Amino acid sequence: MFGSIDLMRDSLSLHILIVEDNDNLREATQELLAQNGHQVTAMSCAEDVDDTPTRDVPDLYLIDVNLPGENGFSLAERIRKSHPAAGVVLMTARGQLEDRLQGYSCGADNYLIKPVEQSELLVCIQSLARRIKFAKSNEEFDLVLDVQALNIRGPLGSVSLTYPESLLLVAMTRAVGQKLERWQAMQLVDAKDKGLSPANLEMRISTLRKKMDACGAPAEAIRTIRGFGYALSCRFKVV
Repeated sequence: MFGSIDLMRDSLSLHILIVEDNDNLREATQELLAQNGHQVTAMSCAEDVDDTPTRDVPDLYLIDVNLPGENGFSLAERIRKSHPAAGVVLMTARGQLEDRLQGYSCGADNYLIKPVEQSELLVCIQSLARRIKFAKSNEEFDLVLDVQALNIRGPLGSVSLTYPESLLLVAMTRAVGQKLERWQAMQLVDAKDKGLSPANLEMRISTLRKKMDACGAPAEAIRTIRGFGYALSCRFKVV
């Protein structure tokens, strides 16, 4: 559990995703970060990161190493490949040198040994926040997705979206590797479960591709992955 300390809130607010299977520690960490002005999403396993759509890609991932199923090293490596600008902090009781080296090799910015003091965690996050905000302010995007106006904007103009199309693109932008399985895409496009067929789903995806092409998206902005589903091949800024 965290030690107690009164630390001034930092003005750099982040969207932080916690992946921790210990319920008490996950809830305590979520409360601490929320109290310090951050938007926090908390999950108990790596698989939930892929299966739970959120509005935008997290700025920072706080990951336990010893997770059920996929471990934190593997998850950190996938996140670093798909979201190079994101912060990745591993937090674990595994403090041996070989463990720390593996963590950094997987792309972690910091490797914190449990039990972690509040002050150390918050200062670590504040330090990363400066780098993350600078990177995001200078990052180039292919398209802008406006979830309120239901449109996408690019170098060739703006194109209107349907609500399901917007949900699908948001889910793809925040998924690890920007990939969704076919069943996930079907649930987003056909939320009322009216029996959408794979052929109809492919037609919907084709229509979305044409809309993205019309506003200037790169070629093959949505790729079909045989036997799996779909992958987004361009960079979106979600507003």
